[in-house]
Amino acid sequence: MSSIEEIQAREAANPKIINRSRIEGAVIRGFAKRARLSTYVDFGCWVGLLAEQALKDNDFERAVLVDPVAACLTRSSARINPRVKAELHNCAIVPVADDRPFGVPEYDTSCAGFGQPGSKISVAQVEVCQFLKALHIDLGRTYLKVDVEGMDFEIARSVSTAKMLPRVLHIEFMQDADFDRLHALLKDSYSFPDKKPGHAFYSMALTRERGVLIGFDPDVAYSGPEPAAD
Repeated sequence: MSSIEEIQAREAANPKIINRSRIEGAVIRGFAKRARLSTYVDFGCWVGLLAEQALKDNDFERAVLVDPVAACLTRSSARINPRVKAELHNCAIVPVADDRPFGVPEYDTSCAGFGQPGSKISVAQVEVCQFLKALHIDLGRTYLKVDVEGMDFEIARSVSTAKMLPRVLHIEFMQDADFDRLHALLKDSYSFPDKKPGHAFYSMALTRERGVLIGFDPDVAYSGPEPAAD
């Protein structure tokens, strides 16, 4: 089995992943400028490829990077624009915290899990709404990216139920059923893009003005009008 460091190095050098991060980062920076966002929060920052692109022009005043794997935070911090105030949190963001050791779900194949389903990680669990409250941020000026060990939908449901949805929610998923379930949950809170036949969804950033589908090729971004500023 490859070590975490070997997997990180291999994936971080993958041209498709790098290109996808550049596309997504450009979209995020566009949101930040036009909607006057102040805070970028990344749940599951992995090795920082997307965070690097999102923050490279210093469009955000504050960045909060979270990952249950400490080695991911180390690599992420080395990529971040030094002019950005970046806060690193080594913990697992969960919809409901408990006392059991945090483990990668059996169905997870994410980079944070490193392809090792069920792996135990000795790290604190923090309930998502508790974490956001502790940050003392203006959610109306926040871009929240969620990629958390297969619990993305449950995280979205938690912040929706608590009425703690950010201005932009960037959520990752892969199937039509995931799109439909998310739409049913958030259709009254965000604008959604049109679902087109044959799209293999990678991630979607939802704003209160419109939705944008990112990376559905997954290396070509959906293009549409930019979000309007308040």
